[in-house]
Formats: sequence, C-alpha cells, structure tokens
Amino acid sequence: MTVTSDLVHRLVGEQARRRPDTLAVVGPRDRLTYAELDRRSNRLAHHLVEQGVGPDTLVAVCLPRSVDSVVAPLAVLKAGGAYVPLDPEYPPQRLAHMLTDARPAVLVTTSDLAVVTSQVRHVVDLRVTDLAARPADHAPRVAVDNSDLAYVIYTSGSTGKPKGVQVPHAGLTNLVAWHVRRYALGPGERTAHVAALGFDASVWEIWPALASGATLLLPDDADRTHPRRLRDWLAEEGVTVTFLPTPLAEEVVALPPRRSALRALLTGGDALTTSPPPGTPFDLVNHYGPTEATVVTTAGVVRQGEPGPPPIGTPITGLRVHVLDENLTPVPDGSPGELCVGGVGVARGYLHRPGLTAERFVPDPYGPPGSRMYRTGDLVSRRDDGALEFRGRVDDQVKLRGFRIELGEVEAAVAGHPAVARAVAVLREDRPGDRRLVAYVVPARPEADAESGSRADAEPTLKDLDGYLRERLPTYMVPSTIVALDELPLTRNGKVDRRALPTPEPPSSADAVAPRDAVEELIADTWYDVLGLPDRPRHVHDNFFALGGHSLLATQLTARLRNLFDVPLPTQVTLRAPTIAALADELRAREPVPGHLTTVAEKHRLVAGLSDEEVERMLAELGGSS
Repeated sequence: MTVTSDLVHRLVGEQARRRPDTLAVVGPRDRLTYAELDRRSNRLAHHLVEQGVGPDTLVAVCLPRSVDSVVAPLAVLKAGGAYVPLDPEYPPQRLAHMLTDARPAVLVTTSDLAVVTSQVRHVVDLRVTDLAARPADHAPRVAVDNSDLAYVIYTSGSTGKPKGVQVPHAGLTNLVAWHVRRYALGPGERTAHVAALGFDASVWEIWPALASGATLLLPDDADRTHPRRLRDWLAEEGVTVTFLPTPLAEEVVALPPRRSALRALLTGGDALTTSPPPGTPFDLVNHYGPTEATVVTTAGVVRQGEPGPPPIGTPITGLRVHVLDENLTPVPDGSPGELCVGGVGVARGYLHRPGLTAERFVPDPYGPPGSRMYRTGDLVSRRDDGALEFRGRVDDQVKLRGFRIELGEVEAAVAGHPAVARAVAVLREDRPGDRRLVAYVVPARPEADAESGSRADAEPTLKDLDGYLRERLPTYMVPSTIVALDELPLTRNGKVDRRALPTPEPPSSADAVAPRDAVEELIADTWYDVLGLPDRPRHVHDNFFALGGHSLLATQLTARLRNLFDVPLPTQVTLRAPTIAALADELRAREPVPGHLTTVAEKHRLVAGLSDEEVERMLAELGGSS
C-alpha cells in the first residue's frame, strides 16, 4: 500500500470509497466497516462545522476506548479542526486543568462521563445528540493544509501541570506515510489499538491503520492490561502488527510465544532494557520519540539475544537527529549529548506557552534556513553503525555525596543482570539527610517456569547484584538498596509511575546481627570509625556503601585493616565484600597462621582506649604489630 502526502482524513475517506465493506474498526462490543466509519464521521463533522469548528479550532474528545473514540477524532479532522484527546480515567482536577488550558470550542463526550464543562461553549453528547439529519455521503468542504493543526495532546510538565503540544498535519502525514511503508500496512493487515486516547501512541495506532485500509482492533480493558491475556488475544484475533508500551511489551516477549500471525511488535514510551530471546517468531522493533516530534523519531529492530539495553535505532524518514553538547555543538560518536530533533515532525510548540516554546523549540543550525529543532532533554550517544543509544535524561542527573549520577545509566546496568527483567533507579530521601540510591527490579522468570509465572530462584538479592554492579559501575553509582517487585507501577499511559514506587522497608531483624566473634568486633570498630559512625549499633550485614561509604573511604578502610591484621588485603576485596561478615570471611581466608586473626583481635581488645604510645608499647610487649 502506498500512502501519498495527502491529509490522513482524506486518505481514510479514500479507503471508504475503495473498500466500503472492509472492517475498519472492531471494538469489544461493536464494529464498523469503512463505509460505516465514513458515514458516521461525516455526520459528526458537519455538526461540528455548524458549531463553528474550522482550521486550528480545538475540539476536546473525552471518550473511553471504543469505536466512538475513533469516529470522533476523524470527524474533527474532517471538520478542519484539531482534536484534543482526553482520557476519561484522568482525575477530575487534571481534566479540568486541560480543558481550562486548551479552551476548546467544543467538547465531544457522553453524558455518563464526569467531565468539567464550564469552560466549553458547546458540548456534543454522543448519547443524545441527533446527527441523523446531517449529510453522511460526503465530508464538509473545508480548506485545510499541512500547516494547520491536526491535534493537541497533553504531556507531563516539569511543574506537575500538563502542557499541550500542538502538532500540525505535516507531522502526522509524515508519520503515517513512513509507518505504512516501513511496516507494509494495507488491506488484510490487522493492527491493535491498545493505548489510551490521551497517550500519543494512540495517534500512531489509529491513523496508519485506517489510512492504509487495514483493520483496527480494540481489546477490552481486562485483556489490554494483562500480559498473558493480551498475548492470547493478539493470537486469537490474528493481529499482524501492533504497538505495546515498553513495560507491557517486555512482559509479553518474556512469555512463551503462541502460534500467531504477529510479525512485528512495536514498542516505545520507556527505555527498553531487554532483547527478545532467540527463536522469537516476530520482530521486536524499538522506537523512541517525544510527543513534541509527532510520536516517533527513531526506530530499530532489536537483535534477538543481544546483551545489554538495545539501541533506539536511527531516525525515521523526514526527521533529523543531532547529538549536541550544552552549546549545541555536535559531540563525537560514542560521547553522550542531548538529542535534538529537526525535520517535518517537529511540533508547532506548546499551547499558550510562548516562553517554554522558545526555550525548547530553537533554530536548527544544521537544517534548512528557517528550520527549527526540538531540544528533547534526553541524553544519547551515537554508535559506529549510526544507531543511537539512550543514556538517560539531562534532568535525571542527581547528585549524591558530591558525585553526579545519570539514573538511566544505573538502570541500564541493573537491567543487564540476567536475573533482572526490569529496573528503575531513583534517588530517595525518606528521612531528612538520608539520601540514597535505590533500584527497583522486577525479577526475570526462570525459563522453565515462565508458563506458570513462578519466579523461583530468580529473585536477585542485594548480594547477587552488588558484585555484578561493582564490576560495571563506579562505586558511587551502585544502588545502596535494591527492592524486588512483582511489577513496576505504571501510569495509564503505560510508563513507569516513579511516584508510586514504594518506600524501601528497613532491614529485617534477621539482618540485625551483632558481631559474633573477636574478628568481627575488630573489623566493626574500624569499619564504623572510617564511616564516621562510631556510635552506630554494630550489624555485621550492614552495607558499607549504603551507609555513605565510597571508593576513597573503602581505600582507607582497606589500608587500616591491612596494617591492623598484618594480612595482604587488596582494595578490591573491600569493594567486593562490603559487609563486616563478608570482610571477616575474606580475612580468615587470608590468615597466614592459624589463630592469627583472633590473637590480633584480642590484642586490640586489651589496648582499647589507650593512647597511641601506650598501644604501641603494649603491642610490642605482646609481640604483635600495629
């Protein structure tokens, strides 16, 4: 199927003329052929024009996922307006803010939705509005071009207030044309619409399918949020190409595959941390793209069994990507820099926010004269093959004990452990002054138990991951606490909800073990003294780095223990064995003479509290060394 540069609503109308009886949209309760979709959207479009809708007029659409949530945006486009998708499951205050901020001329909804309407001039209730008298055989004749707005979609803001992104038809047309060519969509293909309407992935799901003559299928809410049931639904419905948000895609890929028609599973929205196992019978394609660049900026097929987080691919047709430093100068390949996006997909800017628009949408010095680029705030690096690797957020840099840490880099390292399926890193301060790096992990299911859902022997422990991470990260970047969860909390848009991550539980009583012999007592005295915590209760399973230790203090600790025990002790041992119990085991393994460590420890106990001169004299009398 070849898609021209025509506007998407016209392409959908052309499909209705070519194949009127082909199923266009199939929902859990009803379905529409292309002819029926065309007629219903034409009637609503004429009604919207009567309400004053035209080019760049905003029309809010607040409907649950259904055939109506496809008909209504199509009608808005046919009327010449720009639709503003609102998820009816959003909290009322959030919906009220969006409506107040967008100032739409019309709201399309249903009477059973609790939507704030005081700021909207016209409300079209699809349950009661009689559209039968409106023309159904043709769309309104409205002059619209690629420069006019197609939709305005809200995305999270740094202030906590969502902001509207204005996307013109040019970006949407480019996305649809690229997608249809890239994934060979056309009549006979079946795609899924899983995302909520308020998530910009819904734009990507709906319009390429309908512009190409494919069939769009909507799973019910119970299936679309349950990985195993969704996998089965995709197989039973014969879906050939579909998008799934990253956390959901990773869960589905980890399940034993079913025989199905699926040939391409598309994912995006979060950093992908795993690759599909060898033998996966479909392509997993990783995508990256901010809302401000019309959903998709880069794409790349993920190689099966590839270790480490997969790259985010190369730019799609019509877009340019630049990896730049803070002065907007290109960085060398392999070096991290901010990803800036230019090309036809760049949005017009933020609705009613000229200052923020000027800050983030800047002149593109590497594009044609007069072109702009969007500063994503994402850190990437370019590989030798041209693919981009996601490195985290510029504003996800945190500072801990004087070190700057990229949370994305920590997450990638944790997720690289074979026992970890998903990982998120955050800097927490649950008690004032107690700042610590915490990793939340979803353990990988053992292959043999994947079908049953058992995770026996798969749950990583702090000890398992600690040594693994210390081989890959600087000490200051190793999380002090690792929390295993059955699943990561997600927002309705399928992204990780960092605010919902639980507070780590304090160590269990089983971990609060006091020193059990003279060797552990001696190590504890030195250990807590180096940490500057001489009065802290001694627990042999405390973690040196969790209590504020870092590589410099680890070196000091090693030197003091080496001199005190007169035993060869490389600094690396302290990094590998960050607890008192583990260090005692290491020292015992290096004991040159049976009983030597106990003798040293007993000497230390004898001299406790004496001056340095008295310590030296007493040790000399005992035949020991300091």
